[in-house]
Amino acid sequence: MRDTLRIRFDAPVLISLALLASAGCSLRSMAVNAIVPVLANQDVYLSEEDPELVRESLPFLLKTIESIIQSSPGHHEALVSACSGFTLYGNAFIQMDADLAEWDDYGRALELRGRAARYYVRARDYCLRSLELTYDGIGEGLRQDPVAALEVTDVEDVEVLYLLGAAWGLAISNTMAPALVADLPAVRALMARALVLDADYDRGAIHEALIILESLPAEVGGSPERAREHFDRAVELSGGLASAPYVSYAVGILQPAEERVAWKRMLEQALAIDPDEDTSLRLMNLVNQKRARTLLDHIDDLFF
Repeated sequence: MRDTLRIRFDAPVLISLALLASAGCSLRSMAVNAIVPVLANQDVYLSEEDPELVRESLPFLLKTIESIIQSSPGHHEALVSACSGFTLYGNAFIQMDADLAEWDDYGRALELRGRAARYYVRARDYCLRSLELTYDGIGEGLRQDPVAALEVTDVEDVEVLYLLGAAWGLAISNTMAPALVADLPAVRALMARALVLDADYDRGAIHEALIILESLPAEVGGSPERAREHFDRAVELSGGLASAPYVSYAVGILQPAEERVAWKRMLEQALAIDPDEDTSLRLMNLVNQKRARTLLDHIDDLFF
């Protein structure tokens, strides 16, 4: 009798526990879906007037997003946010530190560039995972035949294509490591596909990225002429309110060409932009203007 009673008692309990577990998963999913859009709202960061505040708060945000990804590996928005966030952190802060250290401690600068590159690679991997959710096997396809692999993508994928290409491209340009340089065809294909689908995306963001890509040596496909075309278009689409195109073109094209006067004028144009005129560009304008000032301070070291 005791055994029978236990069986009769345990069955409802097990059913109840199963229902609670199911409800718990649903509640957790609901909580994740509610919090990710809040965490992913980068407008709060991009409009910030104090870059150091962003530097100090981004790591916590990024680790929180990674915790969400660990519990919900298929959460597309969290994956894209991680990709975007690690690219932003690596570029705006770690790479900036490397640029500053280069004048006093070249070894330290190399160390920081390597660290920035690791963040770019991490960002790349998160973007690849987000694409794989929709297009299974596209990661391998990008390495085998990137142009063909990307034919299945459409305009809804432009954000991820751009972010993936930007993170991957920054990793390459920052280190020129042979293993990464071998992936340049994938980066070019990503940017080309994004450009075809939405050439004006985010007021010239794709063109900004292509300035950097076309600033690479001719041996790996860079072209000063194409860089100039993308520079002109990026400035046009941003209404001349983004400093990034000016700094990227000065550093990537004019500096190697030893065009001191044009280089100086380009950086001065970057500094002439009012960061408060377009708050959505404020953070990156402040970051790039800091780069411009540092470069101008060392003009005699760069041009003999």
